[in-house]
Amino acid sequence: MKKKLFIICMILIAVFGINTNVFAKEDDKCSSTELQELEKEASNVTATYEYVYDNLNQVVGFNYLVYNIPDGMYVVYKGLPSQKKGMNSFEDPLAVDYETKIGKLYDDNLTDTYKVTFTVYGSGGCGEPLKSMSVTKPKYNKLSELEQCKYEGLDDYLYCQKWVESDFPYTEEQIREKIEQQREKNKNKATTECVACKENQKNEDIYNAIVKIRKYAIYGLIAGIVIDLIVIFVLYKKVGEYEL
Repeated sequence: MKKKLFIICMILIAVFGINTNVFAKEDDKCSSTELQELEKEASNVTATYEYVYDNLNQVVGFNYLVYNIPDGMYVVYKGLPSQKKGMNSFEDPLAVDYETKIGKLYDDNLTDTYKVTFTVYGSGGCGEPLKSMSVTKPKYNKLSELEQCKYEGLDDYLYCQKWVESDFPYTEEQIREKIEQQREKNKNKATTECVACKENQKNEDIYNAIVKIRKYAIYGLIAGIVIDLIVIFVLYKKVGEYEL
């Protein structure tokens, strides 16, 4: 009898204990209606990037920007090379200005392209992921400096673009060939004119014009000085005659 009573008590404790834990867990979580409202708010959150320039108008890095972050939500990011340790990738919190509802992250990597993922979370009982976004950061394309890329009609060609969002599966020699093939496809005259050459010629013409203006200005100044000296000499001579 005692054994049966003990078993019954253990069963009751187990049942009520489990139910208590379940109820406590459900109390900590937000309702489906609250979660839907938060997801609706989070749907307006967007992510992008912008170039960061120095005083010489050269790109020195990128700013990742996350807009429309509501109060009570926070954002984490992952995907930066500095976050990767071995095979693991860690998430870090994004700095957010809740007055402007904008989160910002600076990245000075110019040589690699990769995706940075931003995940929006609710707080408190609704601390579930509400939205996830990825931004592909471009890298500088050194091939854009090739002489072939300085011709009109090729500046927007994939292999001549200054910033690209993927690595090319070809060698530099193969890419040169592709650029030449593209130039052959462009039959109009504009594609055979070197943009850089035209710019250099334009700059040279401007320089020559400035040199000519300076030269004429110097000649005019010299002529003016000579005329003034002649006038002074004539006046001086006349004054001398009057005194006599």
